[in-house]
Amino acid sequence: MATYYVIARMDGTRQIGPDRQVVDLAAALERGITTFLTEPADAAEASGEPYGLLLHPEPAQTGLGIADDMTLTLGVDGAFRLFQLQAVPAPEHFVPASSVGAQAIVTREFLAIAEVPSWWAYGPNGRRVLGLLFALGNLTRDQLDRIGKRIDSAGLSFARHKFDALAAADSAINASGRAGAARLARGYARAATYGTWEKDSALSHAASAAGDLAYVLTVGDLIEEDYPDHLASWLAPEIADVGFAGDPLDYPKPGQPEFEPEPVEQDA
Repeated sequence: MATYYVIARMDGTRQIGPDRQVVDLAAALERGITTFLTEPADAAEASGEPYGLLLHPEPAQTGLGIADDMTLTLGVDGAFRLFQLQAVPAPEHFVPASSVGAQAIVTREFLAIAEVPSWWAYGPNGRRVLGLLFALGNLTRDQLDRIGKRIDSAGLSFARHKFDALAAADSAINASGRAGAARLARGYARAATYGTWEKDSALSHAASAAGDLAYVLTVGDLIEEDYPDHLASWLAPEIADVGFAGDPLDYPKPGQPEFEPEPVEQDA
């Protein structure tokens, strides 16, 4: 059975569906199985169909679900949990008619089988993305202001590095299917600066540059090192080095035996 991934808040919950019902993935992991909530009986044109979760076969494709915005739903601190699931298929005769169901992997139930490192959601290079987020969160207002002013004064010199890196990253992201990782990384990198952010200030320009670097780092293993390195150099000396953070557990490889959970042995 296929393995999927989904993001949750730090308490293990997340919202699904247009009316934002809550699923507790942490509790589901303890129980092993949970049932999807169905549409409210009194909702307009409710079909009674189960809501689906947007589950993804690779952590870097993971999303929060239908109509969810990642940074607004989880908060601006970049903290979340990542759960590994197995979907139990709906009966063969079940065909979703609603627009919600049609966009989702629709199941009656799912198995929550493990919690995995959150950096997996940023892709195989996610530990470096996480390192950048930690570094950004430790910067003061004055430090971010200096980064923004340095970028402003550089003009076309910075723009050349930025657009070359983004072009290379866009191509790699599209080819690798890491759009979810890139969106998540860019959102949280910008959010890491919100405590000192001001509209149209040098601070906002620093936040934009940080988001672009995080976006590029999600495919740092697929593009030439010069692209993220040149962007990262604009954050120095305030961020001297974009290091690695998080548990160095191997990122799963689709199609490999370790990508699927071990079968549970039955007692004789």
